[in-house]
Amino acid sequence: MPSPTATKANEKQQACKKLTSLLHKDYGSMSVPKLNLPVLETMLFAACLEDNSWEEAEQGYERLNRLYYDLNEVRVSSVAEIEETLCGVRSGDWAGLRIRSILRFVFESTYTYDYEKLKRLTQDSAQKRLKKINNMSPFIRNFTVQHSLGGYLVCLDKLSTRAAIHLGIVPPDSTEEQAGDFLKPGLKKAETHGFTCALRCLATDPQFVDRLSEPPDEDEEFNVKLVEERYHSLKKPRKRKKKKKPPVVATKAAAKKKKQAGEKSDAGKKAVKARSVKSSSSEKTASKAGTKKTVKKKTVKKTSSVKKQTSRKKTTAARKKTTGKSTAARSTGKKTKTKKTVSKTVAAKRKPAKKKTTGRKKSTKKK
Repeated sequence: MPSPTATKANEKQQACKKLTSLLHKDYGSMSVPKLNLPVLETMLFAACLEDNSWEEAEQGYERLNRLYYDLNEVRVSSVAEIEETLCGVRSGDWAGLRIRSILRFVFESTYTYDYEKLKRLTQDSAQKRLKKINNMSPFIRNFTVQHSLGGYLVCLDKLSTRAAIHLGIVPPDSTEEQAGDFLKPGLKKAETHGFTCALRCLATDPQFVDRLSEPPDEDEEFNVKLVEERYHSLKKPRKRKKKKKPPVVATKAAAKKKKQAGEKSDAGKKAVKARSVKSSSSEKTASKAGTKKTVKKKTVKKTSSVKKQTSRKKTTAARKKTTGKSTAARSTGKKTKTKKTVSKTVAAKRKPAKKKTTGRKKSTKKK
């Protein structure tokens, strides 16, 4: 299998010629469309042409110029509004976003809608200038350089690169720019535009769009010389691959080994089940014992708490009784003391009167 780097320029030229002749047979040897537009309008047309046929791009570009008053109105409008005007164009949201970003960049840099000064630059400087535009795709950049500056480039979009990968003229997993650089040695400068237009007819054909969107078969080898076979196989319906079954060995020794292995596996499963049953039963018994212990502990705690509460009640009752007795004794003692003091005072008052009377009597007797 030849590697992509080992393919020669002569092989690429032969493959491109074969492919163009096959495409002209199916889609007709149409005249290559020419484009004579200013630089800014060329970029806008390229945004409509990306991933679409030439007729669809012309219709979308004509509708854009007819429904809007001028380019300033397009620049100010939203992406959704531009997408509505480009109805019928594949991936119209991306086309509307790129059209608006192109107009904004040109107006902010020149304050006009004239970008003819790009023709004065070289191809490399023009490429660098166009890379500054936001959301600019490689296809629009290469298309403007090819048609406005006369550059020698192969302009391929996503659908065209997919078609080239399926046909085997481009290495798999290659980007748009890589595919164009790979095909450039096999095409002359005057043949690039016609080749890309013919390849676009195949890429945008409704019969093959779904087929080309799928990834190519991994078993297919990369060989530029097999373009014709790939093209005819692409037209045919895709075959469904059958899953390969593992080879079956029907020997006696293998059958015995399988039986022994099955018996061992069954015995191992039974042992595992028995162990699991034992472990589950032991866990259950342990859980039951643990629950009994916890119940006993709870009952012991409850009885101890009850005893403590009863003892506390008894002590409080005894304290109340003792305090009541002491208060009663104190009250009775006070009462007896008061009675004694009163009797003493009364007796003290009465005694001196008796003594006086007795003295008087004695004096009277002596006389």
